[in-house]
Amino acid sequence: MQILYSSLHNLDMAQDRPVRKAIPADFNSYMDAYIKFATTENDSSREYNPIDANRTVLRCVSAIFTDVLHQGDVVADSEGLDEHTDSIALKLLDVEKAVQERIGQMTDVQKGSIVQALLMDDEGYKYVVAKVEHSEWYDGETLEKNFGFPGQNKRVWKSAVIGLDVVDEAVMFTTIKAYVNTNAKYWTADFLEVQEAKTDAVNTKAVLHAIDRVLKPVKEKSPQDYYNLRNTVVHELQSEQTINYPEMVNNLLGSYQPASEEVDVQGMRQKLLEASGFDTQFHTDPKAIKGPGKVKIIVSPSIDVLVKEGIPNWREGFLVHEKADGRTFLMIRCDDQRTLNSFPKDTE
Repeated sequence: MQILYSSLHNLDMAQDRPVRKAIPADFNSYMDAYIKFATTENDSSREYNPIDANRTVLRCVSAIFTDVLHQGDVVADSEGLDEHTDSIALKLLDVEKAVQERIGQMTDVQKGSIVQALLMDDEGYKYVVAKVEHSEWYDGETLEKNFGFPGQNKRVWKSAVIGLDVVDEAVMFTTIKAYVNTNAKYWTADFLEVQEAKTDAVNTKAVLHAIDRVLKPVKEKSPQDYYNLRNTVVHELQSEQTINYPEMVNNLLGSYQPASEEVDVQGMRQKLLEASGFDTQFHTDPKAIKGPGKVKIIVSPSIDVLVKEGIPNWREGFLVHEKADGRTFLMIRCDDQRTLNSFPKDTE
């Protein structure tokens, strides 16, 4: 990976404009860490499409890319590039001021700086925009506000990785992938001005379909594990929340103890993490999951029990009871008095 051009701006809502900062050589490790997180380390992102290529961020990214290409990938004159990165930083500052005014005192927009970089690697050109953590303090003598960056945890609050190419002398955005660490939509809707390539409903259905494919072989080996895992997944997807797919998979299987030794938990986990066809960060659409399905539990040749999906810890309502004479019974918790009155009580 080669960084062809980069910039750093501090965002201070008390100022009218972002504060451009020169990037010293000893800060390169920070830049590398931020870029590495955005491009390779972060496995939670969502794909987007441009609403209009002439909107501020995409227009400036296109101009920066074109300028660097004209300079033969070696930046000798950065004046034009600086102007475009200033415009992108100003756009974010204006958007965050508007967001802070809208949410008032309920919470604060996360403080930070904006890092930008044009990269070239084996896959081609990429432009990275990242909102990163910084801290503020006042100099004891001059009382001037200063900015600093954490020494260990180099946090990236939000990022976008924009793939770039030239087709028939026109700049093309091959991919746009964005990550946010909160539910804040302003990063994509108001700042980047892009729209989701896949809807929440499409992602919700695709994730359930992918998990079903991996769990299907478990159904024959261990129905108990199959129903337990699938029911947990359905419950997650039918709950209003932002899904971080790798985190969801790790929560599901990371410490799961199967009822059957035939169930390869780590193998399932690896297959699920390799699944594709959906965004790894999205908001669930409970309506995309058809009304609660039912799990059929075969009790005897004449009795089946149906359990609604999406109910957490449903197995806790069942117990196996063995009589002294060796007969076994499936005990089911029942809160309906009319049902209870329909059956004889156990007096043994």
